[in-house]
Amino acid sequence: MLKELSIQNFAIIRNLDIQFREGLNVLSGETGAGKSILVGAINLILGSRASQEMIRTGAAEASVEAVLTVPPGSLCRQILDTWEMESGAELIVRRAVSRTGRNRVFINDQTASVQQLQQLSPLLISISGQHEHQLLLDQETHLGLLDAFGGLEPLCQGVREIWSAWAQKKEQLARTRRAREEGAAKMDFLRFQLQELEAAKILPNEDEELGREREILRNAAGLSEASQRALGSLYSEKGAVLERLSEIQKELSSISRIDPSQEVLLEYLVQARINLEELSHLLGTYSGQIVFSPARLAAVEERLALLGRLGKKYGPGANEMIARMEELRALMGQESESGLREEEIEKDLDELHRRYLEAAGDLSQKRSETSERLSRQVELSLAELDMQRARFNTSLMIAKNGDEPLFSPSGMDRVEFLLSANPGEDLKPLAKIASGGELSRILLALKSLLSRNGEAETLIFDEVDAGIGGRTAELVGLKLKRLADRHQVICITHLPQIACHSGSHFLVKKETAGTETSTSIRMLAESERCEELARMLGGVSISETVREHAKELLERASRGSEV
Repeated sequence: MLKELSIQNFAIIRNLDIQFREGLNVLSGETGAGKSILVGAINLILGSRASQEMIRTGAAEASVEAVLTVPPGSLCRQILDTWEMESGAELIVRRAVSRTGRNRVFINDQTASVQQLQQLSPLLISISGQHEHQLLLDQETHLGLLDAFGGLEPLCQGVREIWSAWAQKKEQLARTRRAREEGAAKMDFLRFQLQELEAAKILPNEDEELGREREILRNAAGLSEASQRALGSLYSEKGAVLERLSEIQKELSSISRIDPSQEVLLEYLVQARINLEELSHLLGTYSGQIVFSPARLAAVEERLALLGRLGKKYGPGANEMIARMEELRALMGQESESGLREEEIEKDLDELHRRYLEAAGDLSQKRSETSERLSRQVELSLAELDMQRARFNTSLMIAKNGDEPLFSPSGMDRVEFLLSANPGEDLKPLAKIASGGELSRILLALKSLLSRNGEAETLIFDEVDAGIGGRTAELVGLKLKRLADRHQVICITHLPQIACHSGSHFLVKKETAGTETSTSIRMLAESERCEELARMLGGVSISETVREHAKELLERASRGSEV
């Protein structure tokens, strides 16, 4: 329930404090006095868009503060607890808008966000104004009203979640297919590269080894001659090193016999001879292996030329080209895995589609049951609002996309409200036949029914009396009064037939002092209500007859008399 509303420097309001009461609160006043500005201020604390134009001329900041009571155990209290915001019996919401563009929000003196206000607002206050009359003409809004009446939001949420998961999977599949299609030409090129590398049969370090072999083949003659000369000097020629070592060995043997302490010299010589004999053997073997082969040299040159050409595309050396080949094989494997992933996504889509049809089917069945109940309830409510013979129907149909049910986040149903205001008329869409007064009463009927299911404790009606008067207006007043037995109702009206049923009547006035205009509001005493009703009845000229009529309206309303 909205207990207090404080407004500073908002539009033409300088400073305003209002204390609302339980039951039916009525606000009346001349046209342009600022009644709808109050609704704008309340919208601000419910999370509506803020702008600098809202700030009173000459002021740096506009602010609105509301004090509301929150029932224990309510969803609002639970949300506040999850946000770790202290929530006693009262909830204080404050919002300030400055000319610097700064927008501050406080909930129970703790900094909050506009998004948090928007999450709380449906649980606190429901505002119905002229724009909602027009929303009734929009078929797209009818489904939401039906779901709200039937309390079907949990089922709707389940359908939305499945649809959302399906939509994400569908986008994932589209991305996967696009990537595959876009990469098809690239994969063909990579496949060609892999085939080229595999056909080359490159071995690790092959380029280095072939490079060394080429040098040997190119210099075979020189290597053969050098090894033969070395072998001759070491072993085969007259006076070779090994031959002379034999002579030196004799001399050292003679020394060691005379001077045994020099036997080590002989040992060194023996070791040197062994090494030189091994060197001689190796030189002989090496010299015998050297073969000058023009055919082999040509083959090596050709192989190195191939590796050189491949190296320019795939890497500077054999090892780098082998690494690139392995990389290409991995990419080919990923292409295969991509196909498997595509199949998995398609299976997931089929499963989500099945789950959607099941959940949407359950929701559609509940909506069908709810639509019949809503039609009956609205007709009963309209009868109380002087539309006794009106027929109201909630037309529910399964929307189709070709032969398949519509796949949408709200389910596969389409709803349209149909009305026959007079006997003998066919049921037709509201947009085609409903007058302003009929729309006002249908809106009130729907709000009255929906209020039984919602959390909002405060219902605000901004000129819901559009297009009605006389007997119908008084019936609307009685309807609002009954609604106020369950909820706090705040109604802005120009009709005395509605205002007379209020428990609290506030007068909104616009006053000018010098060059400054401001709006004020005060609750009327019982003795003042009759005069205000007379003004609403008679306009500029208020006669005693008009006053008597106003007094009669008050008396009849206090007795709760039906029209």
